[in-house]
Amino acid sequence: MDKFEKATGRTIPEWMDFLRNHENGNKDLNELSHKQMATLAEDYGASGWWAQSIAVDIEREIGRREVGQRDSGKFSANATKTMPGEWTDVFARFTEFMASAEGALPAAVDGESSTSESEKWRYWRADLVDGTKVVVMCNDASAKGVAKTRFAVQHEKLPSSEARDDMKAHWKATLDTFKASLG
Repeated sequence: MDKFEKATGRTIPEWMDFLRNHENGNKDLNELSHKQMATLAEDYGASGWWAQSIAVDIEREIGRREVGQRDSGKFSANATKTMPGEWTDVFARFTEFMASAEGALPAAVDGESSTSESEKWRYWRADLVDGTKVVVMCNDASAKGVAKTRFAVQHEKLPSSEARDDMKAHWKATLDTFKASLG
């Protein structure tokens, strides 16, 4: 059983058949926008998150979108890393690392980076001069009395799948370097 069938009761091929035939029958899926696909999937039982995932996977199946590609046509690279330490302290060290780490960013910051926080999350953001945008999210990942911190990087507005692959590798290496700096 695949993840879509487990969560929604239908596989992606079944969702594709359903969306083709939901009203007028034999509809070309290329005629449906991302929003229309997601709305129909949600109207017929998929939760909001799963409805979006269904629409994205169908767009990949019909050749309208590549892995990591947004509906804008731009790409997004993601990287995650869990590391030891109390999360608010580790985040403070991360902001210092980013301010002082040469080569941590693939391009210069356009303006200044910023941070924000909520009760459960910390964010570091930067718009880069190459037109891309980086958001680093940090939260508590402690388990069984062991303090751990989870980082997730999202690098948005990348021009190609190759740039996506490069930035994914870049951010994995940057998070590894930061983790090693914690001692």
